[in-house]
Amino acid sequence: MKPPADWRGRGVRRLRTAGGPRAPERVRNWLQATTHWLPAELESNLMLLTCELVNNSVLHGDVDERQVIEIELRATEGGLRAQVTDSGPGFAPTGRTRDFDEPGGWGLVLVERLAASWGVERDDRTRVWFELAAA
Repeated sequence: MKPPADWRGRGVRRLRTAGGPRAPERVRNWLQATTHWLPAELESNLMLLTCELVNNSVLHGDVDERQVIEIELRATEGGLRAQVTDSGPGFAPTGRTRDFDEPGGWGLVLVERLAASWGVERDDRTRVWFELAAA
């Protein structure tokens, strides 16, 4: 199915969901239902990066079922901006510190490689955002 020509005018989409080990699955299901109108490559990269960041919220931010993870998607002139917000302690981005053959630790590497830009913001909550350029 070809995406509508006006997909950039779709505005903002938001999800608030409980953290914990099922959070990435819930976010994946929501994204599948919410972003089917995007071009295929953009939708696929959005799914991968957003779910990686949600997984990081659970694993590294210790966001459990009693806490909330917020996802926001915003169409921009040049593509799509996504952000994942949680109550975790925040972090300063660093390069991958694990050995190449050691599992895990690839989430932010993928964000760095696939996103046009990305960053981390911290106030009372932690936000990790990225922008994907439209093809």
